[in-house]
Amino acid sequence: MNTYKLFTPIIFLLVVLGCNQIQKVTDVVTNPTAREYYERNFDKGDSSLAHWKKAFTKAQRDSIIVTLPYSESGIFSSGGLQVLSYDVQLQEGENVFVTVDKQPDSVQVFIELFKKQDDSLAPVSLLKSSEPNSKELSYKVERYGVYKITVQPELNRSVPFQLKIYTKPTYAFPVSGAGNKNVQSLWAASRGGGKRSHEGVDIFAPKGTPLLAVTDGRIASAQEKGRGGKQVWLRDGLFGKTIYYAHLDSISVSAGQRVRIGDTVGFVGNTGNAKTTDPHLHFGIYKGASGPVNPYPYIKKTEIPETAPRIDWTYANVLKNGTTLHQGPSAALREIVTLSKNDTVSVLGLHGAWLHVVARDSVKGFVQRAHFAALPSN
Repeated sequence: MNTYKLFTPIIFLLVVLGCNQIQKVTDVVTNPTAREYYERNFDKGDSSLAHWKKAFTKAQRDSIIVTLPYSESGIFSSGGLQVLSYDVQLQEGENVFVTVDKQPDSVQVFIELFKKQDDSLAPVSLLKSSEPNSKELSYKVERYGVYKITVQPELNRSVPFQLKIYTKPTYAFPVSGAGNKNVQSLWAASRGGGKRSHEGVDIFAPKGTPLLAVTDGRIASAQEKGRGGKQVWLRDGLFGKTIYYAHLDSISVSAGQRVRIGDTVGFVGNTGNAKTTDPHLHFGIYKGASGPVNPYPYIKKTEIPETAPRIDWTYANVLKNGTTLHQGPSAALREIVTLSKNDTVSVLGLHGAWLHVVARDSVKGFVQRAHFAALPSN
């Protein structure tokens, strides 16, 4: 009997350790998200968790529209049931970043990125989730379209936050000292009297301006040939994209040479069929069998948004009748609801002169800050 009592807890411990090991092995295969890890802390029948999950599912159907770069400040409240949700338009070649700073930093925030389908009734498709205990998410966009970003805090925490959503280009800018304003002929512009379209962008700069490798890679070709005149082809990895520099005044690399980002590959000119135009670089990107793609999003210089002013209140009153709730922070966007004087809204955040709010019937939208008076917190 004494021997049995001695070994019982040992057997139990081995069983527990075995279950944990099984869970770890399963996690390697299923790769659970930070949200799924978090939900393990609750019993399956926990009503608060059920409401939290329902709020997240509902947010996936929101239709709030914002343009990037975007920033917002606010206070996470209501037990994590108020989920931030935004539709953004992204292009191939962009890298999208979502960061959420909060105090205290130990509060968990769950960031998800979804791809919206062409059919508005179709469910969104999850592309990426933030890592456990992370306050940011990044994603390399491979396809043009409308994407949805959701941000939800853990349950039962009320903390201030600063949200930023912005993009960065995949590649560096190819012309030294130049920028977006130097791009004066865009993708798909008519060429040859309408017989063909422009398979790149033209970046104008003085003759002799250095042209830079936009990424690490190997020079596939460097020669003078055809319409492109003096040209360089840069290969981005063994199975990656091919980057095309045309109309160079002179070439400073040779075929087979490895280059690092920022290395000079040649100099701006107007060779080939550009002899009658001002000096410029024709810049193109090609994707294997699919051919040319719009290179501008790959190199377009972008900015990280400034931090939005902080607010310390979560409710506000409408000051006048006829105040309109918009689909995003712009009067040009669709009007969703018309509010009346003394209506109360729940404030999610502040973006510039616009409040991000939840109005009656749980409708989310944006209203002009000047039309509201803050209500003091309890």
